[in-house]
Amino acid sequence: MFPRRIIALGSSSIHGRGDSELGGFIARLRFWHEARGYNNFVYQLGISGETTDSLIGRVSVESSPRRPHLLILYPGFNDIRRENSSDSNNVVPLEAFRSSMETLVDRAMALAPTLILTGFPFDDSKTTPYLDTNWYYLRSDAKRYTQTLKDICEARSLSVLDYFELWESRILDELLAPDGLHCNPKGHQLLFEQLRDFLEMAYKGT
Repeated sequence: MFPRRIIALGSSSIHGRGDSELGGFIARLRFWHEARGYNNFVYQLGISGETTDSLIGRVSVESSPRRPHLLILYPGFNDIRRENSSDSNNVVPLEAFRSSMETLVDRAMALAPTLILTGFPFDDSKTTPYLDTNWYYLRSDAKRYTQTLKDICEARSLSVLDYFELWESRILDELLAPDGLHCNPKGHQLLFEQLRDFLEMAYKGT
């Protein structure tokens, strides 16, 4: 059966940053899903700057009272940030990220069926540094951390919607906000459509 109560947890993209029209791809999922049935709910629980460790602390607290039929987790790329220079260490080393993601995924799977979303590619000509900060986001880091995330999920036979792969051949200027890191409304619409299609295929015939 298609999940009626869906919780989406993650960072600023889950919150909808960059979408000045409809509030992000999870908001678009909510408009679509809740229009299909009175008992359908989508909870958009994004926090800007959220790290994987922060998600671990939230997943049980946010999920238990809402009794989800599906948990959607979007770790994003806050863990890959480098500070002061592009040669600095990532704020969360890769092995620490791996350990945190394993904990997060295992806790989520114990609560409800879980879907992991990878981050999407960004324009690192605009994120090195990012806006008026001393933060650096590198696509090469994003690719390494995404592969680690996918390996963790594969080991657990856990579903992954790999936006990073789906978007690698896309023209990013058409999809990203001026900051180069978040999506514009068109990008959020595409994220929503790919998520909707993924869910419809996953629950086809149920």
